[in-house]
Amino acid sequence: MAKWREQTSAECQADFDDLLDLGLEVAAERLSENWGLDPLALVNDVDGSRRVVASVSSESDRFSASGTPVRDRLVDAVRAEADRVRSFAIVSAVQVDDASDTRLEILLEHREYALQILVPYDMPDPQTFDLGPMKAAKGAPLVWN
Repeated sequence: MAKWREQTSAECQADFDDLLDLGLEVAAERLSENWGLDPLALVNDVDGSRRVVASVSSESDRFSASGTPVRDRLVDAVRAEADRVRSFAIVSAVQVDDASDTRLEILLEHREYALQILVPYDMPDPQTFDLGPMKAAKGAPLVWN
């Protein structure tokens, strides 16, 4: 993961560190309370404020009437405000490589760089949220090319 740090500004690095920490915190909280995680977007605006752009709270709303996945709708919402946004994270639970386990996926994007983080997790009970080793890879830019 050190390579991306060599290619990005201090602002990008700080944003990614903060968004990753917050994304893991929110995911743990929501998984503990609901035993599920609906995708959500965390945004850092150019003025320095942070906000949740969108979240979905019901299983029936994972797709819109047009069949658009929630993740894509969240990206569209961020893209519509791209001039106001400095960086963002899309946080969701995903199945990876037909694995039976679910992992957290945190897609991080700053105007300079995109990063995908996958984190296996285990929740044997509502009070226990154990994270496995993180895997990071350069991501495909979703908002800024």
